Amino acid sequence: MEENCIFCKIVKKELPCFKVYEDDLVLAFLNINPVTLGHTLLIPKKHFENIFDIDENILERIAEVSKKIALKMESIDAEGVTVFQSNGKIAEQEIMHYHMHLIPRRKSDTFRINSVLKPLVLNEDQFKNILEKIKI
Repeated sequence: MEENCIFCKIVKKELPCFKVYEDDLVLAFLNINPVTLGHTLLIPKKHFENIFDIDENILERIAEVSKKIALKMESIDAEGVTVFQSNGKIAEQEIMHYHMHLIPRRKSDTFRINSVLKPLVLNEDQFKNILEKIKI
């Protein structure tokens, strides 16, 4: 646990939350600054800063729980769910404790990801160069 981490304080029950789910590895709660109704955060109970240092078994559990919560969002009239997670300050991670956003989507909501995504135009050599470096 990190002393000044807001999510660690929520895990330790030093700060309140609207709990959606909890087990021995993960905790899910409603975001207090939601972009849509039902916006939920899913975190590991143990402090990991980001995807680069999180244990794989905990990451697997987060994926399992995220699906269960996403399926339940239909009960609050969600027609889809946006799932995202940022790693590092340059990726706009604001709280340096791994967390996944589950954002229920409805035709009427105003949250738009694609309106801010500006695609790059790459040639075949650029694609091949990137592929060579990151292919597993």
